Amino acid sequence: MRAYKIMNTEVVKKTLYLFCLILIVFVAILTVNLVKIEEKASSTISITNSAIFNENFSEGTLNPKLWQITREGDFKESTIDVYDADPTENVDYRLRLRANTIGTRADTVKFHGVQSLYSVDFSEGKEISFDLDWNNQSNGCYLTASVYLCPTATNGNPREEKDWLKFEYVGVPPGRNARCVIAAKSEGKVKYLYTEGWPEQKSGRHIAYLRIRIIFDGENLKIIENGTERYSTQSHGLEFSSAYLYLQMSSHSNYPTREIYFDNVVVAAC
Repeated sequence: MRAYKIMNTEVVKKTLYLFCLILIVFVAILTVNLVKIEEKASSTISITNSAIFNENFSEGTLNPKLWQITREGDFKESTIDVYDADPTENVDYRLRLRANTIGTRADTVKFHGVQSLYSVDFSEGKEISFDLDWNNQSNGCYLTASVYLCPTATNGNPREEKDWLKFEYVGVPPGRNARCVIAAKSEGKVKYLYTEGWPEQKSGRHIAYLRIRIIFDGENLKIIENGTERYSTQSHGLEFSSAYLYLQMSSHSNYPTREIYFDNVVVAAC
C-alpha cells in the first residue's frame, strides 16, 4: 500500500511538472505573438480621422518602422540620414538628403529619398504639412526637392508610378533661385497644375526655410507655402484617395555635394 501511495505521489508530481512546462511554453508563445502583432501594428500606421502623425526625427535616426529608403540612378555619393543641422550646442535633428553626382552618367537623373510605410487616407479631410530647408544652395541648378503622394509603394522612383500628386521645388539657372511646381499624374499622363509662370517666367525666386501645408477637404485641394496660398481647386480630380508619402531629392549628373532637409512632417484631420 505504501509503495502504491509513493507511486501515486510520483505520478502527481510528474503530471504537475508536465502541466507547468506546458503552461510556460504557452505563455512564451503568446508573448512572442503579442510582440509580433505590436511590431506589425507600429510599422504599418494607418492615419484615421482621430489620429495625428507627427515625425520630427527627434530620435536622431531614421525610424525603419515608419520609413523605407528609395533610390534610383548612379550616384558618387547618396546619403539619406537624420542629421543634427544646428551648429550650436542645441540639437535640431532633420531628415537629410545629400547627393554628389560628379563623374556619373550624363544620360540619367538621380533620385533618392524616403517613402512612408503607412498610407494616408484623405477621402475625408486631411492636412499634410512639412518643413523644407532648401539650404541656401549656391548652385541649385537641376536640383529638386519634392513631396509625392502616390497610391503605390516603391523603393525606386515614385515619378515612374502611374498615379501621383507632386509638390516640388526646382532649381533655376544660374542656381540660387528656384520655382514651385505642382503636378498630378493619372494613368501615366502628367498634368501640370501650377508652374510659377514657367516657361514664360524663368528667373524663379529665392527660397529658404519653408512650411508647406497640403489640405484635402472632399474634392477640394489647397496648397499653402509659408502662409501664402499657391494653389487651390474645388475638384482635384485624383483617381485615388489613399497614398504613401514620399520625401524626395533629385539631381542631374556632374554636380558636387548638395543637401536639403525635411522636418516636422505632420498628418492630421482637418
